Amino acid sequence: MADQYLLNFYWVFLLSAALLLYFLVNLGSYSSNKSDNYNTNILPRPYPLLGHVVGILRNRHCMIQWTAELLLVSTTNYKTKFLHFPLRRHPHILTANPANVQHILKTRFDIYQKTKNFRAAHQDLFQDNLFLSEGGQQRWKKLRQLFGHRVNSRSFLKFAMLVTNNEVSNRLLPFLISNTGALVDLNDILRRFTYDVVFRMVLGHDLAYLSTSNSNNLFPQTKFADSFEAAKELSWMRLFSVTWKAKRFLNMGSEKRLQLEISEMREFLRQIISRKNEAARRVLLDQNINYDNDDFISGLLLMSSNNNNDQRDDDDDDEEEILIGASINLILAGVETLLAALKWFFLSVSKNPNVEDKIVKEVKDEKKDIRDMIYTHASIFESMRLYPPVPLGGLEATQDDVLPDGTNVNMGTTVIFHTYAMGRSPELWGSDWPDFRPERWLKRSEENHETFLARDSYTYPVFHGGPRICLGKEIALAQMKTVVAAVLRRFHFVPAMEEKDYELLYSSPSSNGFLVKVVHRK
Repeated sequence: MADQYLLNFYWVFLLSAALLLYFLVNLGSYSSNKSDNYNTNILPRPYPLLGHVVGILRNRHCMIQWTAELLLVSTTNYKTKFLHFPLRRHPHILTANPANVQHILKTRFDIYQKTKNFRAAHQDLFQDNLFLSEGGQQRWKKLRQLFGHRVNSRSFLKFAMLVTNNEVSNRLLPFLISNTGALVDLNDILRRFTYDVVFRMVLGHDLAYLSTSNSNNLFPQTKFADSFEAAKELSWMRLFSVTWKAKRFLNMGSEKRLQLEISEMREFLRQIISRKNEAARRVLLDQNINYDNDDFISGLLLMSSNNNNDQRDDDDDDEEEILIGASINLILAGVETLLAALKWFFLSVSKNPNVEDKIVKEVKDEKKDIRDMIYTHASIFESMRLYPPVPLGGLEATQDDVLPDGTNVNMGTTVIFHTYAMGRSPELWGSDWPDFRPERWLKRSEENHETFLARDSYTYPVFHGGPRICLGKEIALAQMKTVVAAVLRRFHFVPAMEEKDYELLYSSPSSNGFLVKVVHRK
């Protein structure tokens, strides 16, 4: 009898809580904050324990745009806001103030680290590699130096561009030619293309996802990519779950699936790296053996072989795990950013025919190298201003601090710099900020030549800044210009659907379809 009473009470409590939450979310019974002078329909006063749960739930499908409005619409404490999450001790600080961004990325970079929750949620996927290592610590410095030396080497840049050109010429362009006049999912095409390019750059292995060489003329399954993206999404959703650790302990539900996806993904990488490791061993025994060390991991293995010689056996297992982690980190950085940047660039250009005409004129000039394509370069930066591949960046304060705008930051507080909001700030970009206008990035030199007008990394933190600035920035820009020049020289895309919402994921929505009609340019 007592058990039945407790069960009934439990269900009555859940129903009451659900009805209260429904009332709050749908009827909008907000308590106005008399101390602030902003629109309470955007950000109401936080409720005890619940924080801003009402606003978060009501805007869960447009979190990027909503949080941007919080920073740019209000008339008090412009460009910095507190967002209270349920049952959290400290609120999150949202900021679109360049001085604050410089403070956390450069001036006090040493006390702002990846948040504990973020590291815990992504530990299984990324392990203790560069993506999760804490900035300033010895391991982070060592990995950063090692990766930076390899990424910025001439041999790797040459190899990366060779891979990109090959994939464009042998797969991307032939596909577009064979589908001229047809509707295609450009997101799927770019997804396959970027996985093929990045995987070959990192591991020298051809996934052939954009290949249609089979008898049915159909694309192959994207097994690694599907596991990788599922693991990313499941790891990300841990940030919003209070039960994931229990489910992980019990190996059930989403946590069981996450472990399976990670296991399949890591085993695939392990087999490739193991073969490369054996090849590196053979080079030590016979210097006359040709060894393809152009890809990122092969280069690291060869460096390790030359440095360690007789001590390799004891460290093979640890080294293999480090290289698997490095591969996952680099694939994430390469695929997510390149895919998002290309997708939104083609969308932006298709909606601005005057800009597209100027780009086409420039890329059709056979005398111009991609380094001389100034207007195309400016168009890419303008696209990423409005649609940054990584719209938010969050770091946790390990000490009490004060931001340049006077905001107090308690130890344990997460400070989020809102790159998406900053690209839409009238104060930073003028009243014409909604316009897609590459000319804002150009200036005339004394010789009457157009030159690129760069912005500092804290007004435009698309590539981050300070010690954490993106290692692959120059490669990514060169790859984008290569793809843009090759495609727009021959084709025009006509969008066949409305622009999707900008979702709160690692980057802009890489999972959404993007239907376009492929039109051959005359």
